[in-house]
Amino acid sequence: MNLKESMLSRVADLTYAVRFLRLLVTPWEKTEAFKNGVVDKNGKKLKKPDTPEAKSAYTLFHKLVFNIKRLLNKAPGGKSKLASYAAALFLIREHTGMSEDKIKEILDEALDDALSGELDESAWFVKENQLMKGKYMLINDIALSETAEVMARARSRVLVNDHIDPIGTFSGINIYEVEHIPTGKNIFITNQDIQR
Repeated sequence: MNLKESMLSRVADLTYAVRFLRLLVTPWEKTEAFKNGVVDKNGKKLKKPDTPEAKSAYTLFHKLVFNIKRLLNKAPGGKSKLASYAAALFLIREHTGMSEDKIKEILDEALDDALSGELDESAWFVKENQLMKGKYMLINDIALSETAEVMARARSRVLVNDHIDPIGTFSGINIYEVEHIPTGKNIFITNQDIQR
């Protein structure tokens, strides 16, 4: 692959990452699929797209993002559940090179500033920014840090061998890398993704 092809590939990746993120955080009622009657207010498909507008509002890309969005919406906590997205957003930032400010700008635009002040971190398992040693149960499904595939399911266990420092932050929320016990793989979590 030559330099030009490499740059085009990176631009395409960044474009899709931005589109993915923007669509992921856009309320159902503001999506074109909802406006065209293809999905309901919970993202459930109502009908097969039958017009050119509906077909462009519900492509394979939209279907993929909507399936992920419905999965994420099952997490408890209303808008504050976006705090549990911090690890996913951190992963997007790391893989795309997009700045945290750019990601926040996209989130703010999509949510009409509904995010303002809502990404909070509880301190249940944290002391002096370190995640405490122990075994924890996941509350939410989490993607593997290596592949970004959701394989660490809610109710499975993670292990923290020793007090660990955060590997990074997103919107002031600490991100920790822990071992997912069933797979032996590392995943990124926040302390809001776990319980004892």
